[in-house]
Amino acid sequence: MSGMLKLALVGVVALLPRTALAAQSSHCMDIAMSKAAITSHNGQWIELTPEQWQFLRGIYAMNPNTPPGLPFGDKAALAQVDGDSGGLVFFIDGEKACTPMAIPRELIAMVKDVAMDNIAHESAGL
Repeated sequence: MSGMLKLALVGVVALLPRTALAAQSSHCMDIAMSKAAITSHNGQWIELTPEQWQFLRGIYAMNPNTPPGLPFGDKAALAQVDGDSGGLVFFIDGEKACTPMAIPRELIAMVKDVAMDNIAHESAGL
């Protein structure tokens, strides 16, 4: 891929809304470029645990806005930008950030619960 095309992809990541990126879920780009695009917009790049990655793979597979099947890679990262309560999950395949998936604030809370091993149980009194 040419340097100019890579630069254009960084611009796409930085400028498109999360939902538009989710629709382009089959492409991969250099992870360093993805991180730079997020951090240049006052964003955070958060490496997720293996448990969070597995949880989000299931969400991806059932999401009607993503292609059928499982996403690429064996890791995941959550990108969040100031002023947006949701986030964008990238599935990491080696040095590539792939298959971006937009997630809402409510799902981010669940992802954090997975990391903390918080389990909700039904009330014993029911």
